[in-house]
Amino acid sequence: MHIPTQKREVLKKYRYYISKSRVGNLSAYGLDIALTGKKGVMLSDTGGNTYYDCFCSGGQQVLGNYRPEVRDALRDALKKYDLGNFIIMSAQKAALAKLLAEITPGSLKNTVYGVGRGEANDFAMKLARGATGRKEIICFEGAAHGQTGFALAVGDNPRQEKLFGPLIPGIRRIPPTIAAVQNAVSGKTAAVIAEPLQSDSGIKPLSPALLKTIRTACNSKGAIFIFDEGQTAFGRTGLLFECMRYGITPDILNMAKGMGGTYYPITATVFKSRLNRFLLTHPLIHLSTFGGSDIGCLVALATIEIIRKNRLWENAAKRGDQLKKGLQQIASDKAGKFSDVRGEGLLLGIEAKDAVTAEKFTAALAGEGVIALTTPLNPLVVRFTPPIDITHAETEAILESSAAAAEKI
Repeated sequence: MHIPTQKREVLKKYRYYISKSRVGNLSAYGLDIALTGKKGVMLSDTGGNTYYDCFCSGGQQVLGNYRPEVRDALRDALKKYDLGNFIIMSAQKAALAKLLAEITPGSLKNTVYGVGRGEANDFAMKLARGATGRKEIICFEGAAHGQTGFALAVGDNPRQEKLFGPLIPGIRRIPPTIAAVQNAVSGKTAAVIAEPLQSDSGIKPLSPALLKTIRTACNSKGAIFIFDEGQTAFGRTGLLFECMRYGITPDILNMAKGMGGTYYPITATVFKSRLNRFLLTHPLIHLSTFGGSDIGCLVALATIEIIRKNRLWENAAKRGDQLKKGLQQIASDKAGKFSDVRGEGLLLGIEAKDAVTAEKFTAALAGEGVIALTTPLNPLVVRFTPPIDITHAETEAILESSAAAAEKI
C-alpha cells in the first residue's frame, strides 16, 4: 500500500477521505502540516521542519515520543501476547490493577479498564448509579469529561448538546461554587463528578475549598465523589495524582491519557471496595472489548515504572514553574495582548485578550516551531502541555520561540 510522504498529497487525501473542515481549521492555526517523525518533545513534518510539541494530543502523551523503554516493552509484549480475551483473567491485568491500588491515594482498590477518557467516565457514572440506586449526577459549568454518552451529558458544551440532544437525563449542572454544591447535593444524588483543573475550558482550577466541600457533601448524603483525572494523572501537574494536592480521596478516580506511554490506548477507573459489591452482585454488567488488553497492561506497567523510577512528577513541577514564569513574563511584556497565565505543573494556559489574538499567537508559534492550540471550550486560552520528561534546555527553547511569536502578533 502506498503511504503518501509529500505534504500536498497527504493533505489532499486527508481532505477527501477524513475532513476538509479540519484541514481548514488547522490551517488557521498555521498547522497545515503532515507529521513524519517524533522523538521526545520534538516533531518533524514532510517539509523537514521541526517543532516543539506543546500539544501532545491534548496532553495525553505524558511521556515524550518514542521513549525507548516503552517501545521495548511493547516489542517484548508482541513476541508473547496479543490483546487477550477481554473476559478471561490474565496475569497482566492483575499486575496492573495491583500496582494501581498501591500507588493511588487512600483506600482505592478495585479497577475496571477502558480505552478512552469518555469510556472511563461513563463507567464511573454507571457504577455510581448502580451502587447507590439513585439517578442524579451533578456536574459543573465549564466541565469536559469526554465524547461518549454519560461523559458528553456532563460536559458543558451547548453546541454538542444542541446537535446531539436530548442527552442522558438525570444530569444537573451547577456553578463551581461552595454554595451551589451545598444546595445541590441531596439524598437523590448518585454522584458528583469534577475535574480538579478544567483544562478544556481554559485551565480553570477548582478551589481546594470547593473540592473539600464536595467530599464533605458526598459523605453527608451518601453520594459518590468521582474525580476525573483524565488530563492530570501520572505527573502532569507536578504530582503523581492531582487529588494528592488537596489531601482528598475520591470514591472513584479516573485516569486516562498518561498510561499508554504514547504507544497504546488504555484507561483505568479505580474505586473503593464498597462500590465493588455492585459488580459482584451483577457480574459482566459492564464490559470493554479492548479495555485492559494484555499488551496494553504491559505498556502501562512500563510507563508507570518510568514515571515512578525517575520521579517525573518532580520534573513536571520544576519545568512547569520554569515555563509558567516565562509565559508570565511574555504576558507582562505584551500586556495589551495577554491577560493571565494559570495552571499547575505542565498543564498551563496563557489567556489572550480576545480569540483573534489567541489564533494569531498559535499561528505565530507554529511559525517559530512550537505546536500549541487554544482550549476547545475557551478560544482565548492557548494551552501548553509538553511531555513531563522535558529538559531545562528544551523548556528555555520553547520560551524563546514563544517570545518571538508574541512579537509577531
